[in-house]
Amino acid sequence: MSRFRGQLEAILASLSFGTAPIFAKKGFLSGLHPLSGIAIAVFAGLLVNIVFVFSTGEWKKLVLSKRQGFLFSLIAGGCNTVAVVTYFWAMAIGKVALVVPITCIYTLFTVVAVFAFLRKSETLDTWTVIGTILIIVGIMLTV
Repeated sequence: MSRFRGQLEAILASLSFGTAPIFAKKGFLSGLHPLSGIAIAVFAGLLVNIVFVFSTGEWKKLVLSKRQGFLFSLIAGGCNTVAVVTYFWAMAIGKVALVVPITCIYTLFTVVAVFAFLRKSETLDTWTVIGTILIIVGIMLTV
């Protein structure tokens, strides 16, 4: 069940990632500055995250987090912030139908990072590598 739940969560994430750029671009077309859009989007995300953390009881575990886990979460947050800022800027000046596929080459960087940093805890099988290559080729055909 957990495997299928993980896949369902990934599909829901994909739905959210796929629709969010449309609303962001509509905001930019109405005159919203990208940095203002980022501030609004991140604040809305924070509020939703707070609701999730408190409604699931995870806040109790948050205060018991190990320092290393906290540090890696901070680094991930910094990476995500850079991603969101550059993503919003790209959408503000480019076409959403091109910007979104180009940003999806992140799968390549993820596979390389998994190989470099998570080799002991995650294995890369042939199908994952082939799938990643096909994603990159598909994105290149789109652009």
